[in-house]
Amino acid sequence: MSKKQFRSQASSSRAVSSTLGSSAGPFGGGSFGAASPFGAVSASPISYIYEPPDLSGISKPNVVVALKNLQKKDSITKAKALEELLAYIASGSVEREGVEDAFLEAWTKLYPRTSIDSSRRVRQLAHVLQGDISSSCGKRIAKQMPYAIGAWLAGLQDSDKLAARAARDAFQKVFSTEEKQNNVRRVYQQAIIEYCRDVVLKETARTMSDERTTSPDDAEAKYSRVIGTTMLTVADSIGKCPYFFDLHLSTDSQEIDNLPMAEIQVRSGLYQELLQASAIWKFSSYTDAFVRRGTYKLITAVLAKQELDILDFQMISMHVLQDTLNVDQFGSSYEYVKMVARLSTRCPEVWTRFYAGSGKKSASKRLCQFLRKGSQGGPVDYWNQIATLLQHLPSHLMEPDHTDAIDSSGMEVQPSRIPVISALHEGITRKDEHRSNHAQAWRTYLLAVSISLQSSFAQDSQSRLLCGSVVPIIDQYIRPSPVKSHWTVQGPEQDSICAAALKIVISKQPELFHEIWKRLSAAFIQDLQTSLPEQSKDYNKSQEAILLTAKKWYSLQASVLKASVIDTIMSTFKKTTSAEMNAAVQILKARDGKPFGVAATVDAAIRLTPRSTVQDGGTKEMLLNFVQSDVPNLLLSQSSPHLIDIVNAFRDEIGIQQTIKESVRVTMAAPDSPIKTKVLRSLISSSWFGYEGVADDMTTVVNIALRQTLQGSEESWPIVMAAIGNSSAAENVVGDLLARMTESLSVEDTVRQGLHGLALAMKENDTAFRKFSASRQGATLLSKLIFLTDSSDEDVSQEARNLDAAVRTLVSTEGTSVLAKTSMISIIKDGVDTAEPNALSIQSLETEAIQLFVQATTDERHRIAEELLPGESQWTKALQPFLSTTPDDSLAITNSIGGGIRLIKQSHGYTTHGLSTVPRDSNGYSSALRMAWFVTGLCTSSDVFDQSTLARRSDTCRFMALFVQLATDALGVPREYGLWINDNLVVEDELVDFIAQAQSLLAHWLHRSAVSDSSFVHQATSGLLAETCGLSSTAYYSARAYVTIISELEESGNTMLTSGETECNKAVQETSDPINASALLLGIHNKRFLLRLCNKLIADLSGLDFRGLHQILLLNCTIPRLEDVEEIPQPRIVVFVKHLMSHLRSGTAETRFTTEVYKTLLVILPPIRDIYGSFWETIISDMVNHLSRAPKQHNVDIPLIHATLRLYSTVNLLAMNEANDDLAESWKEEHSKVVELLVGLTRFLADSSDTDHQPRRMVNELLERQLSRLSPGFHQTPGELYSVLASESAALQRTAYGILHNQIPQGQASASIETALSKDFIAKLPEELLSLILTAPRYEPSIRLASNSILFLQIKGYLLSWKLVFDHWTNASYKLQSDYMGCIREESYLKGFLDFTFDFLVGSRPNPVDASSFNIEVYELDLEDSPYKDIQWLVIHLYYLCLKNLPALAKSWWRDDCPRQLQKSVEAWTGRYISPTVVLHELDTVAKWLPTQDTADQSLTVKVSPRVRELTASYPIDEQHMSIRISLPSTFPLSPVIVESVHRVGVDEKKWRAWLLTTAGVINFSGVSGAIIEGLVAWRKNVTGALKGQSECAICYSVVSQERTLPTKKCQVCKNLFHGSCLYKWFRSSSSSSCPLCRNPFNYG
Repeated sequence: MSKKQFRSQASSSRAVSSTLGSSAGPFGGGSFGAASPFGAVSASPISYIYEPPDLSGISKPNVVVALKNLQKKDSITKAKALEELLAYIASGSVEREGVEDAFLEAWTKLYPRTSIDSSRRVRQLAHVLQGDISSSCGKRIAKQMPYAIGAWLAGLQDSDKLAARAARDAFQKVFSTEEKQNNVRRVYQQAIIEYCRDVVLKETARTMSDERTTSPDDAEAKYSRVIGTTMLTVADSIGKCPYFFDLHLSTDSQEIDNLPMAEIQVRSGLYQELLQASAIWKFSSYTDAFVRRGTYKLITAVLAKQELDILDFQMISMHVLQDTLNVDQFGSSYEYVKMVARLSTRCPEVWTRFYAGSGKKSASKRLCQFLRKGSQGGPVDYWNQIATLLQHLPSHLMEPDHTDAIDSSGMEVQPSRIPVISALHEGITRKDEHRSNHAQAWRTYLLAVSISLQSSFAQDSQSRLLCGSVVPIIDQYIRPSPVKSHWTVQGPEQDSICAAALKIVISKQPELFHEIWKRLSAAFIQDLQTSLPEQSKDYNKSQEAILLTAKKWYSLQASVLKASVIDTIMSTFKKTTSAEMNAAVQILKARDGKPFGVAATVDAAIRLTPRSTVQDGGTKEMLLNFVQSDVPNLLLSQSSPHLIDIVNAFRDEIGIQQTIKESVRVTMAAPDSPIKTKVLRSLISSSWFGYEGVADDMTTVVNIALRQTLQGSEESWPIVMAAIGNSSAAENVVGDLLARMTESLSVEDTVRQGLHGLALAMKENDTAFRKFSASRQGATLLSKLIFLTDSSDEDVSQEARNLDAAVRTLVSTEGTSVLAKTSMISIIKDGVDTAEPNALSIQSLETEAIQLFVQATTDERHRIAEELLPGESQWTKALQPFLSTTPDDSLAITNSIGGGIRLIKQSHGYTTHGLSTVPRDSNGYSSALRMAWFVTGLCTSSDVFDQSTLARRSDTCRFMALFVQLATDALGVPREYGLWINDNLVVEDELVDFIAQAQSLLAHWLHRSAVSDSSFVHQATSGLLAETCGLSSTAYYSARAYVTIISELEESGNTMLTSGETECNKAVQETSDPINASALLLGIHNKRFLLRLCNKLIADLSGLDFRGLHQILLLNCTIPRLEDVEEIPQPRIVVFVKHLMSHLRSGTAETRFTTEVYKTLLVILPPIRDIYGSFWETIISDMVNHLSRAPKQHNVDIPLIHATLRLYSTVNLLAMNEANDDLAESWKEEHSKVVELLVGLTRFLADSSDTDHQPRRMVNELLERQLSRLSPGFHQTPGELYSVLASESAALQRTAYGILHNQIPQGQASASIETALSKDFIAKLPEELLSLILTAPRYEPSIRLASNSILFLQIKGYLLSWKLVFDHWTNASYKLQSDYMGCIREESYLKGFLDFTFDFLVGSRPNPVDASSFNIEVYELDLEDSPYKDIQWLVIHLYYLCLKNLPALAKSWWRDDCPRQLQKSVEAWTGRYISPTVVLHELDTVAKWLPTQDTADQSLTVKVSPRVRELTASYPIDEQHMSIRISLPSTFPLSPVIVESVHRVGVDEKKWRAWLLTTAGVINFSGVSGAIIEGLVAWRKNVTGALKGQSECAICYSVVSQERTLPTKKCQVCKNLFHGSCLYKWFRSSSSSSCPLCRNPFNYG
């Protein structure tokens, strides 16, 4: 940290500390007298009239300008000036050079006025700038602080929060701690108070604002804000620096020991001068609320001090009470009443001795005026302060006013009223009084009454006061009346307030209470008797009113009885209650229990006032008799809930059990009705549900109700929920209900009702639900909820998800968490093992298992891992049906041990019918797939594999390896009933991803074992190798899994787990178990051992120890793994080849043996390529024989064809690379035949789809590669390959397209010649090709286009067929193109294509395809990675070819057949992406055509302008040019070409227009490419035809006259032609009408 930085940081604290260290202060004197700097400032630092500061000492011109702008009137200018000054203070120059003294002085003079500006933004920026300047100056600011501290502290009290915050932040920035801030206030106390004094006593609105530029309202607002902040500043100073206010504090204060007493007295004198001025107290009645609040807070702060001698209470009484009590206090009422309460507490004489008002201004009148206004928007605490005020008021203010109670004769005519209490009541009941204040207000009111009653009132006066001020509250509470609404106590505390009012009456006038209570009881009984009958429309309203009155009546009585009461009061309560109960019982009997309000009255009386009912002998006996005799027959009424509660109140009495039984019997025997349902609900929710003798009947009712609800009856849910929520119900009853709801989740028709019921049950009784959830049945519930979360019904899924989360939260509590974990493990295990339509999804099980494992403790994880991972028995049960099924023979070409498939004995296999019985879930997944998917997801997302035991890891690794082999085969050749049943491409992609993930997980385990514990891998491979014995499909798959693991370990560098050479050699020698021997062979890594073994096998197969297929299979497992086959001696190989071919030629060899022989020849023929011999001819002949027989076989032998094609490739490669003569000659003789056979094989294989058959797809791709290598000169009849384009094989489609795409353009030249030679010959497109484009495929946007999907291949074949159609235009003549166009037009082929095109590109998409990313002029097959992109490119390219080659047909479709809503989109899209390229092609065609014309035709000149899409054609005539312009529109060819005249010469207007129309017609209506050329030729023909044989004029010797006309006037004698204009001039100049040449008279007509 630099020194300058250190000074800046510590400057403010040093300024204060240096001040405190000197008794003289920072200004050279003890006080701010005439010699103080403060006295040198102007009398008013905030007046708008002031002497401008001296700016001459400031060196920065921009700062001077900013300070001058700050003194202007406009607030925006001031704000900008302050922003510039802030930027200046923050600049580097200030940090380097410091703030200039002249700037400090100038700013200090401007700051007070700026800090009170009318603009909030200006005030805010001023405070920020003050803080930045003070922080930058450090100690130097102390000299200027007296000028600014008052305004700064006043800014802290600004009424605007943002401005106040800015001042506070700036103050805290300079003085960071509270100690420093208090020190500043103490040191500059005199400056602060003098500033406040001057503002309050000297300033007015006119001195602060210029009336010429400020409106009166703005001036007044500014003045009010400044006065208010000043008052608050003084109050703050008194609170934080009390030792200058209370002199007696200073004698003992250590904080001011350094200041002389004289200075302390001067500063204290400032307070006296300020507070004893009458002007400051006048602000207590000021119109502005902010000013009033500040004044009241100032008085409150002064009253909080010990000494009050400084105050003039007579002045305060006059201004603060007499003048202010009648002033509206909105916005300041709380502060005012708080201040008055404090004032009355400290000096009650302000109401008496110091109060000078009388009459209308008397203290009582003024106080009542204030109380009548209520809280005036104040908070609740306002009424607390009123209570404090009332407690300290002089007693005479609380006395009654007798002047209003005496008439003219002197007689009292009405009860005495206390004005203060009346005013208080009026204030409470004002409409604008907030309801939240009512409770405290009424308490204050009752307190005022109590205070008044403490006076020496006579008994009758007290009674009158209570009757007039308290009793109406009780009357209105019990019997509300609109007439007495002003006595209504509102809010939730009305009961306690009315009880307090009643207690006042009881405590003061007991006799009055007896009178009131008897009167109210009699009225209540009358209300019971006169309540409306059931037939009345207001029946419910009447009964609810009775019910509400009863609750209030007995609640009030209960509140009084909580305290000890005298016997007479208790006696009154008992008498009235007994009469009320007797009346209520009689009413219920007479009206059959229908008045439920009367029943509720009895219930409320028993429940709230038991001392007056069930504990009173007579009343109890009467009620008990009613319960036993009448209640059972009255239950079927709306009073049933209350009657049941009444019965329950007597449940311990003798005979009540019989009453309950009778009640239940009567209710159940009644016919069904809504009231019966309601009564049943009440009975079931009562404690009766647990009584012996009625529980069974009630349970039956509940079960019936549950059945009805599950069937869709919502009305019965309350009965079921009443049973579940009843704590008296047996635990097994609730459990059975929840179990039945759980079972309903398995039925589609009841699942919604079941979810709804379970959610209601959880809310109704969470304890019972928790116990149920932790049970085995609860596990079933969780399982079903997890299953439903994956429901296709979004509502059901969401509701199940919510309920599942609630159940988990419920069972996660302590005590049930262990049971919950056990239940969840059981759910997961059952879900993994079970494959049923309603089984849980794998994703849900995986999520639950991961969550369970992650949340488990370290000790629990080993146990949970062992239980979550499937065991050997589970794996075996799930995989056995598929391991026992014989795999498809064609899969032999997909793996290294594939030949073993041919050895599997069919008797060991599972039948297809057997696999159809394997259980599957709703997705068609078998339990084996579900198990593997679960294990893969669980082990990938957690370390559960590492936490399990060695045996469990070994089993998991072994069976996952087996599953991967089965799944790979299932992807290659799907079965009707395989590991999964689903033909959805999306699901298939998910399965492919999952299998790849499973392979990756298995590889991860194996690679990791290379550097860690590999014991589980050793056990897994041992187990697999043991299963390879025999010729079963299980042995085959085990061998593949074993080889896969060994190969993966070899890649990871782990060669410890390989096959034993001795064991392998023994297995090869025996050859009785070829699958086991193949597995061992493929597990050997010793190349020398493999070479020896290979030589031995070749020797055995060449000699007497020939054992056929088993040996050749083992050889094919060995020989491809040799590093160099050349190490085998050539003679041995030759002998071996001859021996093999002799077996093949014998005619007894099986196809599986031939396949293995061909696979062997692939490897051993290259080393003997230089050896002559007849065996080459034999090999080629046998290969041709198999190729020729393949199309004739009913079942395609995929492995044999695959081996044959590979052998063909090998032999072809050997023959092409300078092989021996025997091979070359034999191959040359048979090669053409082989090629024909390959083409025939293509047509044969095209009949079968390879979209979901990997081996067939491999064969087709191999065949494609062979045919693609044919020489360009290869010719094949196209008709034989057209049908292949419609095949469901992408490879064969490419093969046929590649051949035809090369051949078709080559044949168009000869076709053009044939067309030209024969006038009658009409060329036709091939019928086979036209049949492929007859019907366009339907494109569904919702279907994803995959490269192997049938839809993709159908679309691709259709589009490639169109591509071949347009290939016919290449090298074709104009006549040939016209014939082809006729073929397309004849059957409307183009309509289907264009409909499909724009449905694919525009109509089915929210945004049309962006064609700018494709090269639309060419198309390369399968160059795009995405099948969808490839189709887009091909469609766009074909549309371009359509517009280029068939413009008229495309335009006709757009005009006539395109849907109206699509026309504009097609036009816009074409114009944006396709037309520019078509236009360029057309113009380029014209530019290339012109130089090819004959020399005689070179007179026609054409100027092409591609940028403006036009060309200009000119033809010279004489010395002038005849010109036309051809313009191509932006949407060419959908819009017509425009032909315009540029220069007409030699023809009249009519003929010229005819030529232009003819040219435009030829271009626009020509159906083929090159129409512009045809139009130019037509125009040129017209021109040359018109000028043919045309002679020049014999007068002007020109062909064209100045008027651009030809010679048309002919002499009848000499036959010469003349221009009409020339002839006219001749006649006029010669004054003769004779011919200029022969001089004979000229017949001008």
